[in-house]
Amino acid sequence: MKKIIILLVVLVAIAGTAYFQSNKRNSRLNRSVTNVKSRELLFPDFDINGIKKIRIKEDKSETTLAVQNDTWVVLERAGYPLEKEKLQTALMSLKYEKIKGSRQIGKDSWGKVGVNSPGNATVSGAGTLVELFDDKDVLKYSFVLGGQVTSSGGSNNDQMQMFGGPKGDRFIRIQGEDTIWEINDQLPDLVTKPDAWLAKGFFDVQKLKSVEVTAAKPADSWKAARADETGDFTLEGAGPGESIDAGKVSLGTLLSSPTFNDVLPKDKAAAIMKDAVKAKLVTFDGFTYNIQAVKKAGQGDGDKYHLTMTVSADLPKERAAVKDEKPEDKKKNDEAFAEAKKTLEGKLANEKRFEGWVYEVTEYTVSSLLKKRAEILGAPMPANQQAPAASGNASPSGLPDIKKMIPGLNLAPPTPVPSSPAAPVANSAPPMSVTTPAVPLPAAPKTEIKPAPAPEANPITGEKPAVPAPALESSKPAAPAPSVEPIQPAKP
Repeated sequence: MKKIIILLVVLVAIAGTAYFQSNKRNSRLNRSVTNVKSRELLFPDFDINGIKKIRIKEDKSETTLAVQNDTWVVLERAGYPLEKEKLQTALMSLKYEKIKGSRQIGKDSWGKVGVNSPGNATVSGAGTLVELFDDKDVLKYSFVLGGQVTSSGGSNNDQMQMFGGPKGDRFIRIQGEDTIWEINDQLPDLVTKPDAWLAKGFFDVQKLKSVEVTAAKPADSWKAARADETGDFTLEGAGPGESIDAGKVSLGTLLSSPTFNDVLPKDKAAAIMKDAVKAKLVTFDGFTYNIQAVKKAGQGDGDKYHLTMTVSADLPKERAAVKDEKPEDKKKNDEAFAEAKKTLEGKLANEKRFEGWVYEVTEYTVSSLLKKRAEILGAPMPANQQAPAASGNASPSGLPDIKKMIPGLNLAPPTPVPSSPAAPVANSAPPMSVTTPAVPLPAAPKTEIKPAPAPEANPITGEKPAVPAPALESSKPAAPAPSVEPIQPAKP
């Protein structure tokens, strides 16, 4: 009996302990749920304007974004400007990121959901550490982006492939907090690849007027130009039958909205661009681009090429005067000129930021500039389509001299035949007298020359396209040809 009582006391103690631990765990989970409800946003006091530096780090890579001279740059790329839209998207996502759920996970299990801090070789399951600093380099926010939540409740990071299941929410651990949060947004912009943050829109050649390529050998150099924005390019110094083959070289869209893969510092330009092909591009808007391009040296580089660029512009300060311009037209044209001038000045200032850098581009971007003169020419024109050359067989009239073309041919003038009086004809009728009355002709219709409307000039350069020849327009339709009655023989 005594043993039974002791056994009952032990069972009650065990049950009480289990009940206490269960209540403690439920209480902790309830506090977590309460915190989620009272804390809707991941960072309730997130200050976008106060962020001046961002460091994104993983075990094997790192990227630092910072403000220098009022411009966001990538420090791992020698201070090259970053893509502002990408940075703005990432910061706005952090500011308005909502919490979906929470987990109470012990520190020894952080690796299973990928929220351990990177850089520690003694632990596994490291995530992506994101640190945000203010203008005094004081750390304001720090968190670790972990793996993605699967349907089984685990993470699909490299250490948790055993859980399987589709991708879901993402785990995130804020430094200094024990709770592991779940968020909907994957925050894909927060990556550690420096080249992913670079501003790719570095310059843009529009309305190309002429291009001059200077190769290592003078015979490989060439220059082409066109008279207007929609015209075809013609080869300067073209020989007989030589012309540009549009299928071999594309000049109308040359370096229009180009892009690049990566960038190297300016101080490496001299060594890298030593044997580069040089090109000068001039636009109808007054921009001049000096380009250098060369194939990237080294094994396994494939179609990688390097390119550098400088830009300048000759923009008119005032609009060209227009004769007999109406006051209302002058105001409208002045406003259009000022707006166009402002746009071009902004374009120049922006492109100046990207001068001197060494850009890694594909062959497609610079292929037209690297072509030799012989490689852009079309097939020679057939001889029967070329203009005939002057020949010694031509007559004074410009037509071929048949006597010289056919040897031995004697084309003497025909011998005149003497005329003899005609023999009289018996019972011949007296000669007929034919009289044709004069037929009055109608007066020629008057023609009126209507000048073509004057084309509008470019608001910046003041250039006008060629004016077409005036059209002749008859004041009235042409009269039909007069009818002539048949001629009747005179009566004897």
